[in-house]
Amino acid sequence: MLMIAKTKLVFDNSWLSELIFKPHDDQDLAGNVDAVSIKSVDGNIHSFYRNKPVENPKDFKYTKYYSLCKSLIDYFKFETTRVRVHKQEPGQTIPLHTDDNNVNAVSNEDFRLRAVTALTGSDDFIYQFQLNGEIEQFSLKVGETVLFDPDLVAHGMMNNSKTETRYSLVQVFKAYPVTPWLKNFINTDQIEIV
Repeated sequence: MLMIAKTKLVFDNSWLSELIFKPHDDQDLAGNVDAVSIKSVDGNIHSFYRNKPVENPKDFKYTKYYSLCKSLIDYFKFETTRVRVHKQEPGQTIPLHTDDNNVNAVSNEDFRLRAVTALTGSDDFIYQFQLNGEIEQFSLKVGETVLFDPDLVAHGMMNNSKTETRYSLVQVFKAYPVTPWLKNFINTDQIEIV
């Protein structure tokens, strides 16, 4: 499952300058992207990972940065676990990789998807996805969101800019039940000001 939502968001991203980022130490992201958490397992801004095999939204808390971007975060009407902002400097590449979000899922209730929303945009910010041996590459404009299954869809990002930093909102959320809000967000060509 890989799709770009038809809904485009318009928002103020000036709050990005207030965030204090820390490098990821995850094997796929280390050295290639920094992050902060908007929602984490312990409410810490630099806590990026889960603490149980299956992520339960009730186990995650908003961090102090939530107040900076509340209108954007609250726009999304899905049940989230981890919510992070990624910062990728010019010239950095996140290699194609898959995650193991769903290896311990025993029911639809346990199944998680990923949503990545571009907080900044450039033709030099290349999002890469591989599914069934086919690689798809594209750039997202500010306010566009791509949704995918992080276990089945290999994903990576290249910042080919010489000067611009890529910022994105990365949300892990419950896939089921598929709500009317999510269907509308994915399928309706609309601009939403948040």
